[in-house]
Amino acid sequence: MARKNAATSDNIDWYLISIDRLKKIGLVVFLALLAGGIWFYISHERGNPRTLAEGAIADARQALNSLASSKDFNAHRAEFDRAQKKLDDASNLFSAKKYQEAQAAAFESQTVSRTAVNGGGDQENDARFLTLEGDVECQKGSSGDWLRADLRTPLVNGDWVKTHDSASAELMFQNGSLYTIGPNALLEIYSTINAQTSRKTNSVQMKFGSVEVATVNDQSTVRTPGSQVVVDSESTTQVGVNKADEQTSVMGVRGTASVAPAAGGEAVKIAAGDKLNATSAGSLGPVKKLLMPPAVTNPPDNQVFSIAVDTQISFQWQAQPGAVAYQLQVSRSRLFSTLEINSRRTKLEATAKVESEGIFYWRVASIGPDGDLGPFSPFRRFRVSGSGKSTPTTAADTQPPSLVLKAPFNIGGQFYIIEGQTEPGATVFVNDEEADVETNGHFKKLVSFNKVGQNTVIVKAVDAAGNPTVKSQVVLVEE
Repeated sequence: MARKNAATSDNIDWYLISIDRLKKIGLVVFLALLAGGIWFYISHERGNPRTLAEGAIADARQALNSLASSKDFNAHRAEFDRAQKKLDDASNLFSAKKYQEAQAAAFESQTVSRTAVNGGGDQENDARFLTLEGDVECQKGSSGDWLRADLRTPLVNGDWVKTHDSASAELMFQNGSLYTIGPNALLEIYSTINAQTSRKTNSVQMKFGSVEVATVNDQSTVRTPGSQVVVDSESTTQVGVNKADEQTSVMGVRGTASVAPAAGGEAVKIAAGDKLNATSAGSLGPVKKLLMPPAVTNPPDNQVFSIAVDTQISFQWQAQPGAVAYQLQVSRSRLFSTLEINSRRTKLEATAKVESEGIFYWRVASIGPDGDLGPFSPFRRFRVSGSGKSTPTTAADTQPPSLVLKAPFNIGGQFYIIEGQTEPGATVFVNDEEADVETNGHFKKLVSFNKVGQNTVIVKAVDAAGNPTVKSQVVLVEE
């Protein structure tokens, strides 16, 4: 640079810059502006919720058109209707500027359409029935036909499940979460896609009734008319919705859970033994501490009794500090959908007379000074036999029990149902874990395989005289 003569009238310093240098400075500025524009586009356009939702809706519409033009369209009309409804929901959510919800709905629509086009409509599922007791029905999507539930019926987002009097059901989701539905309940499978991770979340929408959620290594969600309950991993939580006023009741049984208003707001954390109520408008009540269940002591788990004129069973449990009474329940159902005994006791024992054979389950809960019932203890089982096999005459019994196995049934992922039939009164073990055996000898057990490839299942049935029958099955788990 060269300074101009300073003797000018205005005494201003002037600088001379070459044309080449101006070009270089201009290029640097241009590149900086270009880089800034690219960064702005990536961070504010490509990655913003509105753009992501637009792209998801476009992809969902294209997938729906592919399904509509497929040669098997008539066979997948139900899937088309479900995908169309989800796409409409996505468009409405987008118009309301709820972009993340719109993206999730569009992603769900796209999944349904592409699954149907690929001929895998029955393979993709969010949940399956694990256990059915009594009158349980399901409704596929938005169709108006209620069908009797079947263990082999896959359930996907938008399907409904309904239980009637003295009926219960267990739903197993893909991640291993177990939903136990009580009598007189109505719920919708409400699995959604996390827009950030593209992972499917396991959830249901409770209209009324009760459900107990037991998670493994992932969260699960229960939506109610006024609240949202997120059950943390390795936790168990009970959620009930009153049909009359739609009030929600949440009780922690194991681990932790969070309860928040459905419309949004601060969540409240609860632990085992905590109870919280929420109104249909989403107002959360205070957290109340309940008494934990007492330790049950007698009869021992799986004890066998023989029917006689004076046969009685004595139930005993230990005192729970603070309890003023206890609730004893005895049922033929593992899910306690029907009750043989439902009695409030102030003592630490109760006696019942045995009049029929079969397998029974029993449990006890503590009642606090305010009359609130806490969570029940884990159930115990006992067997009542009318064959006399538990008497000394069993020494002459050397015949092993019958054992017939069905083909292993995959309910999703690495989860399989091992099912079969044995002699009534026999005990069954599947890979050294005891299975539930019904009065007629039917049994089933959920088994999870962690190894891809060939797995061996050992099933052993042992009758009351100690005679065993052992069989094996091979399960091929695909990656």
